[in-house]
Amino acid sequence: MINSTDQIKPALLARSQEILRDQIADIQEQLKNLQQSSEIEEKSSAGDKYETHQEMLNQNRDILQKRLSSTKVMLNQINAVPVKNISTVEEGALIEVPMGNVWVSVAMGKVNLDGKDYLLVSKESPLISALWGLKKGDLAEFRGNNIKISKIS
Repeated sequence: MINSTDQIKPALLARSQEILRDQIADIQEQLKNLQQSSEIEEKSSAGDKYETHQEMLNQNRDILQKRLSSTKVMLNQINAVPVKNISTVEEGALIEVPMGNVWVSVAMGKVNLDGKDYLLVSKESPLISALWGLKKGDLAEFRGNNIKISKIS
């Protein structure tokens, strides 16, 4: 159980790294299975059916390779996010706004930590662009709504 705000960002970082490493392992397993499927098909097929199957395997392999590459990039990016206390909205800031808790890190989406959801967004996200550089208590307009920053760490 996390009991202080100083522990939240390191715990979020660890949880995010775990999720990304699991995704990488899963994609690598899928690629291995595709390779095995390709080898089995080579031994048992010939003709148009074989060529169609091989093309489908190649397309799936390409998609998985792109996912693997982008997931590895995201892991590298999250490893570079600062986990120190911050007083303005910038990379590494954990902010509390009316829509919930947001960690300015990578565009990963929702991560659950000790039963509480945190939204992981990149510094380029529209919300963060609207809040960039603001401090606790500041207001900003985002999509026609006034957003007040309740907390920053």
